Amino acid sequence: MNALILSAAGLLRRRLPGFLICYLVLAIGTAGFACRDKGGPSTSAAVPEPQKPVSTVNPPIILSLLPIESAAAMYERFLPLKYYLEKMLNRPVVLQVAKDYETAMQEIGEGRVQLACLDPVTYCEVRARFQEKVIPLVKPVGRDGARSRSVLAVKQGSGIERVVDAKGKRLALGSPQSSFSYLMPMAILNDVGLKIRDFSAVRYLQQEDRVALSVLIGEYDIGALSETVAQRYTEEGLKVIKVSEPLPQFVLSASSSLSGEIRKTIVAGFANAAEERFFTGLGKDITAFEPAADRDFDVVRVMMKNVIGKDYIEYSEQTIKVAVLPLYSAVALYDRYDPLMRFLSEKTGYEFKLLIPRDFDDFIRVVKSGAVDFSYQNPYIFALINRTMDLSRGLRPLVTTLGEDRSPEEQDGGGAIFRGVIITRENSAIRTLEDLRNKKVLITSPMSAGGFLSQKIFLAKNGIDTDRDLRIVDAKKQENVIFGVYRGDADAGFVRESALIVWKNEIDMNKIRILARTAPLPNWPLAACSNRNPRLQNAVRDILLGLRDKKVLEAARISGFRPAEPADFAELNKY
Repeated sequence: MNALILSAAGLLRRRLPGFLICYLVLAIGTAGFACRDKGGPSTSAAVPEPQKPVSTVNPPIILSLLPIESAAAMYERFLPLKYYLEKMLNRPVVLQVAKDYETAMQEIGEGRVQLACLDPVTYCEVRARFQEKVIPLVKPVGRDGARSRSVLAVKQGSGIERVVDAKGKRLALGSPQSSFSYLMPMAILNDVGLKIRDFSAVRYLQQEDRVALSVLIGEYDIGALSETVAQRYTEEGLKVIKVSEPLPQFVLSASSSLSGEIRKTIVAGFANAAEERFFTGLGKDITAFEPAADRDFDVVRVMMKNVIGKDYIEYSEQTIKVAVLPLYSAVALYDRYDPLMRFLSEKTGYEFKLLIPRDFDDFIRVVKSGAVDFSYQNPYIFALINRTMDLSRGLRPLVTTLGEDRSPEEQDGGGAIFRGVIITRENSAIRTLEDLRNKKVLITSPMSAGGFLSQKIFLAKNGIDTDRDLRIVDAKKQENVIFGVYRGDADAGFVRESALIVWKNEIDMNKIRILARTAPLPNWPLAACSNRNPRLQNAVRDILLGLRDKKVLEAARISGFRPAEPADFAELNKY
């Protein structure tokens, strides 16, 4: 079969573009690739050879791989990992590329394979089905956290320049169990209000190579795949129109059928690894591995719930839940505040975990329901919730943040306050507040303190009614407002001033002009949501007031906390 494929490719090479040959080979011969490693070396890229023969006394360990690319490409990519495991365990390791994602999950869950490299969504699916029968061992780390991004790509010259232009087009996805060819692309589409039903045709092609090639030959108009695979086809005419936030590349997981001693050996072996050459083939940014824990993938579960409706989030009875207002994406919020949750877990002995609601309305519902122990929100949402709750169940402000997203020289009031801004494009004809009348204005949310309320109060004092005099559009997120103004989708935007600092590396801020700055508001409070466990609440307050851990503070982009009092928010109760 392989000979037939190679012969066909040779006959076609003189007449067809390289990417079309690849597509035909994939279409004809996917089943012809060997799915199991028989011990032979790769025939293309150079990879490390085993340093010495391994013992064959013990039965081999099967390492399962997802069919992200062709079996040959996956074999080549993970051959260094096979060799490293063989050296570590002194026993054969067999690479096996699964038929599809569903097969990969069944095999590791049922113990038919002992190890599996799972992408984040696949891991969460497996854990939901098989619980502790699948155990996370290690995950890659390195530059940019050794994480990967998803992209939406089109063919050069297709006329599709932005994601919103894809409505009514044909969409190619990978697998519904994939992070990079399904979940992350769906999050991108969700941000601009597009659903599966908004496309004229949708197909799941499993392998990302097939997604790229189907777009290049015109079978589909837009494709979803990982950035790494997409880059291989840019010279052939593939054009990336949107890049997602990063997620962990994969997690090396074990079946519970693999002995605990071998699992410990693998974790220890990777923790002490100093041979970077075994990792670079897996991904250019991977420099090492670190132990993985199930909670490392909670951010993926949040995305799965909020984006595609699958709720795999679990909290034990002992978990302390902290709801965070979804000002930014789930990935950004976890990057910022999960280190703080782990710090509080270590200091109190309780397990602190984030709870990220779908939107502002969902946040209010969750907090008012009493389903969380603490909440972190803007001051307007705090005041709104507090005045609509039973007095016996009102929120108790513990601390407010200092210096959020601000450098020391930019801070006002010691960083205990923040303010909103009104932005336009630098080349906009809008030069005064009066020029805003009848203009299209993006806001973060009607319940955003820095992205709407502060501007509403400010403009009212200057004779402009936001409801009557402006054409308000709810953009849902701070970044959507900034990007929308930057692209010229709207005349102006309302955002929190610090959001411009958060996104300063993503766009050219020289093209954004601040038309006005509002009066300052008190910064975000962390509040206790019930009268349960007042001792823990007081302990959390004291821990946060004394927090000096630079890594935790830098991750949260704050300089610290100060005590909060109900009087700080009295003015906001008027609105």
